[in-house]
Amino acid sequence: MDNYTLSLDGMNDTEINQTLSNMPQNALEVQVVTIFLVLLICGIGIAGNIMVVLVVLRTKHMMTPTNCYLVSLAIADLIVLLAAGLPNISEVVASWVYGYVGCLVITYLQYLGINISACSITAFTVERYIAICHSIKAQFICTVSRAKKIIAFVWLFTSMYCVMWFFLVDITEVKFADGVQVNCGYRVSRNLYTPIYFLDFTIFYVIPLVLATVLYGLIARILFMNPLPSNPQDLSRMSSKHQGKPYNSIKLSCKGNKNTVSSRKQELQYVED
Repeated sequence: MDNYTLSLDGMNDTEINQTLSNMPQNALEVQVVTIFLVLLICGIGIAGNIMVVLVVLRTKHMMTPTNCYLVSLAIADLIVLLAAGLPNISEVVASWVYGYVGCLVITYLQYLGINISACSITAFTVERYIAICHSIKAQFICTVSRAKKIIAFVWLFTSMYCVMWFFLVDITEVKFADGVQVNCGYRVSRNLYTPIYFLDFTIFYVIPLVLATVLYGLIARILFMNPLPSNPQDLSRMSSKHQGKPYNSIKLSCKGNKNTVSSRKQELQYVED
């Protein structure tokens, strides 16, 4: 490497340009198709998520705990589409054009949006589990104010967690005969990022996946063990039958014990009679 550097020092600009290769370029067909798909996907995604946010925020009766988590998820998806989708257009056509600050900010926003999406889905799953399997507790736990506090904590924690990417990426310049190619990439060797990727994979993928699998399994169990009548008339008669009764008498439990199942069967038998 040192001998090659010394040999370049002894050359003039014309000789160096003849030694260096030309900048690699994607085929025109690849550029057109890639740009079209990126604009199509990002355009539809951005428009859809913006509509979700506007509809929920402008309609008072839609301000529910579930919709609060959906708004958080929509904003996180917007960040991913803007930070991970649109910057790819410049890299397909040429090199990195957003500079050093753009490299830091865009990389930070990419990981921020992805991680917040995972956390928002996890919080939404927990909220659905409580609402279905612990319906009485849900009246006091699953509130809009509590949902806003959870979302604020998720955004604060994830924002602080992703700050490390400001110190892990940098821009590099590669000289070619017909110009200089700028890339936004890792500051050091890729192998040194293995612990960071493993931590990120565990916190924002493995744990949410395991938790969602367990909770949705419990939800499916209670729904299968306590089926609702298929006939709409029976369902209306059952609801009118329970009018005036305390809410505890029709509570569903995710434990699925024999008493719950037998009492539900007695109610259905009463409706049929």
